[in-house]
Amino acid sequence: MSDPAPSESAADPDQRTVPRAGLDAAWRDLFPFDPYPQQVDGVERAREVMDDGGYLLLEGACGTGKTLIALVAGLQAIRDGAGERVFAVTPVKQQLKQFVTEVRTLNRGREEPFAGLVLVGKGDLLPYARTGAFPGDGGVHDASSRMREMTAKLVSRESTLSLDVAPDALDGRIEVCGDESCDRLSYSEGRCPEHRGERDEEAPWYDPLRAEALCELVESLDGPRLKTAGESAPYPADPPHTRDVLDVYDGGDLPAGQAGYFDPFYARFFADEGWVGFGFERGEAHVLDADAVVAAAVDRGVCPHESMAALMPEADVLVGNYNHAFDPKTRRLTREKAGVLDDGTLLVVDEAHMLEERVRDLLSETLSLHALRTAHRDVTLAREYLSGTGGAPGSDPETHRRHARKALSDFSGVDERDLEVAQSFLEWLADAIDGEVSTYLREEYGDWQRRFREGSLPEADHELPLRDPEAVETDRLTAAAREAFADDVWRRMRDVGAAVAAVHDDDGQTDRTPVCDAVGTLLWRWGTADHARYFREVELEYSEKALEDTTLPDWASAYNADLVLFNCIPQEPLARVFDELAGGVVMSATLEPFDVYRQVSGLALLAEDGRDGGDEDGADAGDDDRVPRRVETARYGLGFPEANRASWVLDVPPFTYRNRGDPVVEYDGMTRTRRAYASALVRLARGHGNTLLCLPSYREAEWAVEYLREHVSKPVLRDRSSDSSETDAMLARFFQGDDTHRVLVTSARGTVTEGVDYRGQRLHCAAVVGVPYANTATPRMQAVMNAYGRTFSEEGRETGFETAVQVPAVRKSRQAFGRVLRGYDEVGVRVLLDRRYLAGTPRSVNDLLGEREREEFSAVSPDMLDLALERFWGRQRQA
Repeated sequence: MSDPAPSESAADPDQRTVPRAGLDAAWRDLFPFDPYPQQVDGVERAREVMDDGGYLLLEGACGTGKTLIALVAGLQAIRDGAGERVFAVTPVKQQLKQFVTEVRTLNRGREEPFAGLVLVGKGDLLPYARTGAFPGDGGVHDASSRMREMTAKLVSRESTLSLDVAPDALDGRIEVCGDESCDRLSYSEGRCPEHRGERDEEAPWYDPLRAEALCELVESLDGPRLKTAGESAPYPADPPHTRDVLDVYDGGDLPAGQAGYFDPFYARFFADEGWVGFGFERGEAHVLDADAVVAAAVDRGVCPHESMAALMPEADVLVGNYNHAFDPKTRRLTREKAGVLDDGTLLVVDEAHMLEERVRDLLSETLSLHALRTAHRDVTLAREYLSGTGGAPGSDPETHRRHARKALSDFSGVDERDLEVAQSFLEWLADAIDGEVSTYLREEYGDWQRRFREGSLPEADHELPLRDPEAVETDRLTAAAREAFADDVWRRMRDVGAAVAAVHDDDGQTDRTPVCDAVGTLLWRWGTADHARYFREVELEYSEKALEDTTLPDWASAYNADLVLFNCIPQEPLARVFDELAGGVVMSATLEPFDVYRQVSGLALLAEDGRDGGDEDGADAGDDDRVPRRVETARYGLGFPEANRASWVLDVPPFTYRNRGDPVVEYDGMTRTRRAYASALVRLARGHGNTLLCLPSYREAEWAVEYLREHVSKPVLRDRSSDSSETDAMLARFFQGDDTHRVLVTSARGTVTEGVDYRGQRLHCAAVVGVPYANTATPRMQAVMNAYGRTFSEEGRETGFETAVQVPAVRKSRQAFGRVLRGYDEVGVRVLLDRRYLAGTPRSVNDLLGEREREEFSAVSPDMLDLALERFWGRQRQA
């Protein structure tokens, strides 16, 4: 399908809004105020594309109102039957909040408000995680998994654990085993598990009466109650333990693997059989955010995370981050558990210029040496079970053997010989990683052990490429494995891993959670994924620690090692995601060049030839029966008066590493190029109002801060790579509504140049120093450029450097200077400091700017910058 020219808003820029009363549009009652002309056009275009199940690539300058365009178009599409829900995803927390604000604005005054739900992770929802009461070491995921597994054992229909309740509890609803020789409680069943016979496959795996009895036991425990989100739970502040609820004298009487902490909130969800007990009315303007979900769920004693999942299918608008739509693990839960990522879902991708970079990381896979060794242990134990020689002291080896052989018989393509080969292969692979790391450390540091003991070993991480990143060839591990084993050893690991996992899962005498299934799948991917699109390496993370395991390599005391299967170009996985959904809007202030974006996002695969984006191992899989999807583009420039802005390119030498030299603060010690930039930054910082200066890196930003504080009277604030709370505090200082103007210095590749709202008088000048290229010296980036060069060489782009590095860098610049003008009456200056932004200069990036930007930005010489600033602000004072 051809790519039509992007539409440009043809509305009169001096026409501020279009009266809703005069709109002949079905969606006009959805809009909360009179829309801008470009918003009217944008909604109509998005609706038209959504009706055809397509995607609209929408580039709109800051202030266009892209969020409202997408939401109103999507909600009208739901009305018209073109979808069931809108799912908006963004990688920027500020933008997530903006979506929530807009949905609430749309809902206010409506008799039938739209149901909105914000999706967040377990750490923000699980009550014991929020209060810091999770027991043991490890993160939220590990702790919650352990507690949930124990909860599942307590509420399972097949559980033989006796809760400390009387038969007349729960108003006499608890059953006693119907077998004449047994007086055990059977809860909602007629007989206990020992006398039940065949399990009813239609009944759920859990017993709601067991779960209800468990919750009542926990409610009766002494101690202060858990409090979070302004609500008090019916359960204790500390997680309960099985010894608190089982009919045993003390914890020592509990069977192995059946003693531990559990989650009563999770149990209550099963006691109520998935009934949440609250709805969207508990959220402000019918939108449930994390605090609202937690408050409502904690008040009832039900799990907030499970409540969120249960409410997802009922929501009209879902708001989340990229993980919910594109991360394979999170997506699987969103799609399969909640059932909301399907052909009824209209997707809105916000800040879409980040999609390629963020998803590349999400779709890359890692395998730690620890996981590899654990998988080896899984296989070893499975082989012992199969031989009748395995099991913990006191267990019955014959029972292990019987369970193992039964489980293995379900895998027709896997036998005991395959397990033996897999065990040897995992041993070989661990030794191969050891060899790679040991060789690298010797070559890099010589006697690295001595340096480590002395404390002189740099605390740095390292990439160990397993092939030339600028070539397409088989990596060393894959090639060596083919010599040591059969050619299909990597492929076989997926089947073996699944079979071994089944052996452990079906064994009735152990509580082991195997990792071999996941490890086997990753090794299968490693051996089958395309070598041009996937780059293989060993990643070393510095992590000093004491080692108790003498079987580990000596370098493990200083480093963690991971195998990394890095996804260089994620267009095909993205195409699969887009193709599963009903259509939508992919939007940003910076998507141009559209031809590049269509390719790297995978949308061109949907539009051009009907491919489905390939199969799971990265190979292309054509689908001649699939109808190509409609993919169109729309572009809206600044719809504000041009007289309110000045746009300049400062004609100074390129701010490259070679030109600028070291970041010295003494003027006499600077290179000529750095002097030119230092002088220009001082002039900009001394100018009118609040000034945002965006350097190509945080290191250069540090230099600018130090220099400006010596030469500028305004307060100079420094942004650095930090957590969100520190960044928010810094921005609050910059936005203070007093008479003092400030300078904020940051990296153009940082967080405050994207998704932050500098509305009104918050910002008067935004300047970008240099072209903020990513570091191209790393093996991964070299592999990415190589993959892009090979994939897009026929798309009119000469090199992988242009597609993979230059285009994203210029988008970063456009995002940064786009902060300054957000509304019709706002006034500001946009400056690009580097002559490479001019047309016709060596290594020019001018053609990568937006079309309107190429027209508006004019060259200014350094000696004329003061005069240009004075004249512009003088005109504004006279207006």
